[in-house]
Amino acid sequence: MKKISQLPTGLTIFVCFVVLATTFIPMKGNLETITSSLTLALIFLLVREVAGKEMKFLLILAASTYGLGVIADLLDEIPELASYWLLVRADNIFSNIGVFLLCFCFIKILDQRHELVERLKVQITKSRELELELSRQALQDDLTGLQNRRSLFRRFDNMAINLNRGMMAYIDIDNFKQVNDRMGHHQGDLVLIEMANILFRHSPTGSQIYRIGGDEFIVLLPSEDQTLCQEWLDQIFEKTRELRETFHLGISVGLVPFHPGNLSDPDMLLAKADNAMYEEKEQKYRV
Repeated sequence: MKKISQLPTGLTIFVCFVVLATTFIPMKGNLETITSSLTLALIFLLVREVAGKEMKFLLILAASTYGLGVIADLLDEIPELASYWLLVRADNIFSNIGVFLLCFCFIKILDQRHELVERLKVQITKSRELELELSRQALQDDLTGLQNRRSLFRRFDNMAINLNRGMMAYIDIDNFKQVNDRMGHHQGDLVLIEMANILFRHSPTGSQIYRIGGDEFIVLLPSEDQTLCQEWLDQIFEKTRELRETFHLGISVGLVPFHPGNLSDPDMLLAKADNAMYEEKEQKYRV
């Protein structure tokens, strides 16, 4: 049997309307008794709805007192008993107490449901915040705060859809392993953070910066202009001079243009940029 809360709203409204309408229709018999019996049945259905022991007790008490009122009302219809004053008054007394308890229980139930809804809202808010935090962690490098490799590949998909064009710079820090070996990983982390800050502060407007590996960074420049890209590279070398000299580091950069034709194969694009970076590194150290 369904609980009363599971009944269709339309059906519930229709039944209430019918019960209300019957009070205005002259009928033979004791319509009041029928209405009282329906009310008593409603109270017992409510007992099935609630879970708390306190609320069940109050509803059972309401059903008991209201039931006594119904019984007293039925006995009052017997002519032999109609002369008893206490019996005549008992139906109204017990019925009113039952109705009062029933209304009190309704108020308590509504208050409990309101508190439940508020707690659910809080939990939903916390769940959304946790979801956003997990999403951020999945797409962001914890050390530098830059976007990570997973975020880069998502960016490739968006750029392919929007037909973006520009230049991809694949940046590798030369001799970085020696910093970790000689000075420890904490100092190495500081070098990576400083490198990320330099790239973030001195890249052209509209650029996207990523850390995709230990000492490897990707910068997506919004322009294919070779002159502008070279000016940016010169600026990066200048801004990292102190960092490189302090830790005896170098920087190798591979530049590859991106366009709708090669954005559909990001692995190939990255491999091409990686090869260009290694070619630049070999030429630099061969000299």
